[in-house]
Amino acid sequence: MPARTQKVLNLVLDQRFQQSPDGQVWSHTPPAYAFFEQALEVFDRVRVIARTSLVAQAPIKARRVDGPGVELQPVPSYTGPFQYLRQRAAIESATNRIASFDGAFLLRIPSQTAFVLASKLEQLGRPYAVELLTDPHDFFAMGVSSHGLAYIFRPYFCRRSRDLCRRALAANFVTGQKTRAEHATPSAGWNSRVSDVDLPEEAFLPLRPTRSGPIEIISVGFLDLLYKGQDVLIRALGQCRENGLDFRLTFAGDGENRNRLMSLANSLGIGDRIRITGPLAGPDEVRSWLARSDLFVLPSRAEGIPRALLEAMAAGLPAICSNVGAMPDLLSSRWIVRSGAELELASRILEFSRLRNLWSEIGAANQRTARSFERAILQPQRKSFYQAVLESCSGRSSQREISNAA
Repeated sequence: MPARTQKVLNLVLDQRFQQSPDGQVWSHTPPAYAFFEQALEVFDRVRVIARTSLVAQAPIKARRVDGPGVELQPVPSYTGPFQYLRQRAAIESATNRIASFDGAFLLRIPSQTAFVLASKLEQLGRPYAVELLTDPHDFFAMGVSSHGLAYIFRPYFCRRSRDLCRRALAANFVTGQKTRAEHATPSAGWNSRVSDVDLPEEAFLPLRPTRSGPIEIISVGFLDLLYKGQDVLIRALGQCRENGLDFRLTFAGDGENRNRLMSLANSLGIGDRIRITGPLAGPDEVRSWLARSDLFVLPSRAEGIPRALLEAMAAGLPAICSNVGAMPDLLSSRWIVRSGAELELASRILEFSRLRNLWSEIGAANQRTARSFERAILQPQRKSFYQAVLESCSGRSSQREISNAA
């Protein structure tokens, strides 16, 4: 009896990973191994394809990416268009090799690595599925990238994302309804909106009693890019201080913009009210900070269905967020502000401060909404998506092989 052909998923994403000398792969931000492992319910093996750099030792408080059934296929790492051009020959070589891999391809976009690889798959007549994580028009907006050049390429990223959605045989939208409506998928036999965030039962914390004293505000996110609007939040809180608000702000995370943000806070006279935790080891450590907080704020310039917001809602926190991605679908319009609107954000935080007697009620409502993202509910939906990726891409690949053989 011939050996059974392995079912392999090639998962391409825009993450940057680090590989230690022992070959293990690490990340400070999701997704990590627990996310990729879910695909093993459908596939025998997962190849994670992403930009990767070599490091001398395992990073502190980082999460493992590879593990049983999950391996890394590295692409040379770069940041920004100038580094990309310097690495272009090596990137072309890596993506040429990867395009010949067996198995199904799932491209998590927007991603320059995915865009390059998609062109090679199209030349070979190979199918692929896509997962749109955020609106590229928002993600490549002015002020998101530290080098500022991504904005120049925004028309290309928007056009290419729409093109990949149009060609995909299966498509999932980890975004708001508006973004999904703007990306047609005429070739997709499977088209849905399933979150890539699922919440375990331990994410649902007991509601914190309302207390007196300064408002403890928290925002969660990596500080390498400012698409989470951390600078917007600091400026808004500068306005709040001028209006007499007593607060403390915690940024749960770390990144290369740490000093830039603290300089901004110091210039506004609120540096002594802000702390940055540094790298966090995982969800348990994030939850410990959420449990000490009164209000979660995420004035993002771009989002999909944000893990940080869902974890805060599960923890029973009130939240104020911007009108991008799926956040307007998750919160009352009362707590949604326009992206980048510092004065509007400050006004909403001040309004929240006057409603101390309603904080528990608002938090409880958020926690009820977060229940629809429980792991027990979402894992079967993710499995259905992976099954669609397998069936649609494998079916088309088989047809191509038969045609070539004829």
